[in-house]
Amino acid sequence: MTNKLQRIKDYFGYSRSEKNGILVLFVILLLTITINILLPYLIKTDSTDFGKFKETILAFEKRQFEIEDSLNNKRLSHTTYGRDDTIRITPFYFDPNNLPLKEWQKLGLKDRQIAMIKKYESKGGKFYQPADLAKMYSISEEEYQILKPYIRIETKFEVTSKKVLTPFPFDPNSISKEDLKKMKMRESLINSIINFRDKGGKFYEKKDLQKIYTITEEEYAFLEPFIIIEKDSIQSGALSTKFSDSLLIEINTADSLDLQQLKGIGPAFSKRIIKYRNLLGGYYDKNQLLEVYGMDKKRFDGLKNQIKVNDSLIVKININRSSIKEMIKHPYIEFYVAKSIITCRNENGYYKNLEEIKNAKLIYEELYQKIMPYLTTN
Repeated sequence: MTNKLQRIKDYFGYSRSEKNGILVLFVILLLTITINILLPYLIKTDSTDFGKFKETILAFEKRQFEIEDSLNNKRLSHTTYGRDDTIRITPFYFDPNNLPLKEWQKLGLKDRQIAMIKKYESKGGKFYQPADLAKMYSISEEEYQILKPYIRIETKFEVTSKKVLTPFPFDPNSISKEDLKKMKMRESLINSIINFRDKGGKFYEKKDLQKIYTITEEEYAFLEPFIIIEKDSIQSGALSTKFSDSLLIEINTADSLDLQQLKGIGPAFSKRIIKYRNLLGGYYDKNQLLEVYGMDKKRFDGLKNQIKVNDSLIVKININRSSIKEMIKHPYIEFYVAKSIITCRNENGYYKNLEEIKNAKLIYEELYQKIMPYLTTN
């Protein structure tokens, strides 16, 4: 019996080395459990902050919009303004002489353009050939090119025939109104010549007579051999009147003839200056003329001292009332900028002053300074 108990004891018992091994394993197990419990308190892991990452993304998006806005403005400065107008043109065959207002509207012209044409007709102006419509500075070159194939001049004007005109040698700078009448020249053409001269305009060479927008190519061709430009008639002292230092044109009120008195400005450029002025709502800085299509620094430097700007005449955009559609009509304000201004208005209420639009996400300082003269809160 004693032997059996001893065997059982030996079977279930542990040697000294085994006891030491079990003790070591127990200690390791205890340490492992303890470390797992204490580890979160010993090592603090920082939570991932996505705020800075989000700010970086927003800053990147804002910069992309700024770049896009700059590119849009750059493209505008190299584009003939009024392109949107040409898209609306729906041409059909027509005679521009005495064309009813509704027919002009059907062609796609705006009311202001039609008003200019009707004003021209009320002063005796006639369209003798398709090219005469291009002389209307309210109509862009693109619009004219679309309309040109559809123009049919059916009205006959005997007054322009060579048999009616009885010209004699004359200097357009000095000939009197009575002598122009003796040539049996049209009354509207006479008035245009006199009006051009009264505003300081000068004819420096024969072809300058073509600057008178009421004259037809047929009339000019017939009169050209009789034109004599006397040097004394175009000089005032040592300087010509046209380019004299005393000449000063206010570009927000000047008409086409006024602008043609400036050095380097002919009929085409005067039309572009007026067209861009209408898109802007007026100029607030003479340097904005550099944004007009085709205007380079050399030409601008030649005329900048002959112009002044009355910025009180600028047509302004009410940022508390205007819609996105109304804002994006301005060349400086593209869609996302307008949307940003209105979103800020909806979130914070009406703007109390113009500087508050800087809170709009896409308004950066350079853009603010550029559009500020065209905005109002009233």
